[in-house]
Amino acid sequence: MNGNVIFFDGGGSGIRAKSESVEGKSITKNFAGFTPGELPLVDYLANLIIDFASEVGGPIDRAVLAVATLPADDKQYGDIAKAVLAKSEVKELWICSDSVSACAAAVEKDGVVIAAGTGITALAVGKNRTMAHPLAGDGFLIGDEASAYWIGKMALNSALRARDGRGGDSEILNVACKHFGTEPYQLAHIVHQQIRPVHEIASFAKIVNELAASGNQAATEILDAAADEVVLIAITAKRECSGGPDFQVALIGGVLAPDNLVTKMVAKKLEAHGLSIHTSGKSSLDGAGILATLEGPGVFQKLIRTFKK
Repeated sequence: MNGNVIFFDGGGSGIRAKSESVEGKSITKNFAGFTPGELPLVDYLANLIIDFASEVGGPIDRAVLAVATLPADDKQYGDIAKAVLAKSEVKELWICSDSVSACAAAVEKDGVVIAAGTGITALAVGKNRTMAHPLAGDGFLIGDEASAYWIGKMALNSALRARDGRGGDSEILNVACKHFGTEPYQLAHIVHQQIRPVHEIASFAKIVNELAASGNQAATEILDAAADEVVLIAITAKRECSGGPDFQVALIGGVLAPDNLVTKMVAKKLEAHGLSIHTSGKSSLDGAGILATLEGPGVFQKLIRTFKK
C-alpha cells in the first residue's frame, strides 16, 4: 500500500513511533512505556495515536499500533478505534501485539521470532507462511518466563532467601541492596514501593547478566533457566508449525541482545536441536512499518484488528 502512514511498537520499557509519507518525509518519536494496571489502557493508547497523528499532520492512510499490552475485549478495541478515527485524520487503524511487528521484521520464511524485553512474546509462522502460532508471554502475573522481569524477579528471590537463611546467594543480596539503595531487611519493601515496580525489577536483569559474566553461579543458573525457556519456545514453534531444517529462529529485545550471556547460552542449546539464530537486521519498529504498507494482513489476519472510517 502506498500512502501516508504512522506506526508504533513497544511495551513496558517504551513505545516508539514513526511516520512515513509519500514524499519521503519521516518523524520518529519515543513515548513512555507502561505495564498492565499502571494507567487507563484505552485512553492512553488512543491519545498516543491521536497526538502523534496531529504532530505529523495531514491525512494518515493507515496507523499501526503494535504493543505488548492489548485491550482485553472487543469493547476496548472498539473504544480505541472510535476515538482515533473521530479525533484524528487517520483513515484506517490496525491494532496487534508487538509479536506481530517483531515477526514481520525478523522472519522472512517459516520461523519464529522471540522478543524478550521487560516481558516476552513470541510468534511463529509456518507451512509456507500460511499459518501463525503465538507462543508464551502472557504477562508478568502469570507468565513471561525468560523476560527481564522474570530474570530480575528470580534474582531478587535468591537475594531474599539469602537474607533469611533459606539458601539463595549472598552476593546477589549485597548487589541488590546496593542497586535499590537499601539494607537487607527493607529490600522487599523498597521494591514493592517503587513507582513502576515491574520496570525496576526488569532493570535488575542487567545486573544479573553482569554477575553471571563475573562467575556468580546463582546468576548463571538463572540465565541458564531463561535460556532453556527460550529454546523451549523455539522447538515448540518448529513442531507446531511443521518446520523444516531451514526453520528460522530470530531473537530480539534487550534480554536477547547479541552480546548478552543468555543469548550465547541459547545459541549453544539451539545447536543441539539442529537450529541456529537467524538475524534479519530489522527492528520491531521496522516490522510495524512493514505492516503499515501491506495490502492486507495476510498470514497475520487473525492477529490484527482492523478498523476503517
